[in-house]
Amino acid sequence: MITVFTRRGKRIEILSQSELRYPRLTGSRVRAFCPIHGSDHQRSLSIDPASGWGYCFNAACQAKVLIAEWNPGAAHQLLVANASGGRGQAIDQEGPTGSQTSPRFRWLSQPEERPSTVSVLSRWQEEERRILQALEPTMQAALKSSSQGRAYLRERAIPLEIALTGGVGLLTPTIITRLTRSKQRRLLQRWSGRLIFPLQAETTRGYIGRTLAGWQHGMDENAHKQLLERLGRPQRWIKTNPAGCFSLPREQLAPQLIVVEGTFDRLALLAAGFRANEVVALAGTALPLSWLPAQVRSVLLALDGDEGGREAAARLSAQLREQGRSVSCCLMPLDGQGKDWNERWRLSGRAGLQPLLDSYRRLY
Repeated sequence: MITVFTRRGKRIEILSQSELRYPRLTGSRVRAFCPIHGSDHQRSLSIDPASGWGYCFNAACQAKVLIAEWNPGAAHQLLVANASGGRGQAIDQEGPTGSQTSPRFRWLSQPEERPSTVSVLSRWQEEERRILQALEPTMQAALKSSSQGRAYLRERAIPLEIALTGGVGLLTPTIITRLTRSKQRRLLQRWSGRLIFPLQAETTRGYIGRTLAGWQHGMDENAHKQLLERLGRPQRWIKTNPAGCFSLPREQLAPQLIVVEGTFDRLALLAAGFRANEVVALAGTALPLSWLPAQVRSVLLALDGDEGGREAAARLSAQLREQGRSVSCCLMPLDGQGKDWNERWRLSGRAGLQPLLDSYRRLY
């Protein structure tokens, strides 16, 4: 996902079709869970597959999106214009209510030949990942010295040492301003003020970032989420593409794995004493089947208890069994003690993790 602006200052999120979460064709439009504000409650993102343009119905989000593969010309124009330091040059036609009516784009300066949108998008994404990887030691040092970052981790009951051992860092505005190239500063601006988690993709390193914007001491993750939804920005979570899973390198994983959804869920389990090589966080609800290495023989799926988590558990169970792996599920209890493992750990300590501990002992 890349944020760009038109020459009129309109914000547009350019998405790859791989970033659409559980897309469904509903009538003439594609509906998906919105990856921008991170909701799993309803498919609030509506996209016209003919034009690639769409928007989020969530009142706090209202994002305007473009699927790069579905409208390469428009996406290419916006990417090239922003890469050169200017605003996007696209002229979009839009109905008064925000509904999409096959937007048309005019090239103000038409090159004889131009690289494909996919190649432009890939270069941006590769450069973004490269810079974040180079800044890992700096971001970890920033987290150690940040009173806000340390306080946020304490609020979520995550020891600083556990987060640092997991590679978590903090990208501060100061780090970005010290970058020597303006292109790098523009590229990382959307990551500013975020906790950065390193992810293991199949062939590269990815990242996911959780914003601390607006967070104050004593505010739990639910109150912070509600604040961000009221404001409509910034996005709570953003990812590189490719992203990956929050785990040790794939070749170091244990034969028996516990798979959770969120990065903080994994940190909570590590704080509770689980070994780092046996816990994988999806950083979402998707797991490419080729991601799991051959040495992994059994998987305990311990996803969230909401609709998205239950759908994902059913889907992943079937897919993993087709690969010949042993699969078990630990459903999140609907007992009011927390919506995910991190919240249960924060509210009740090891007692909140007891259903997962019991499932783990039965299996291993």
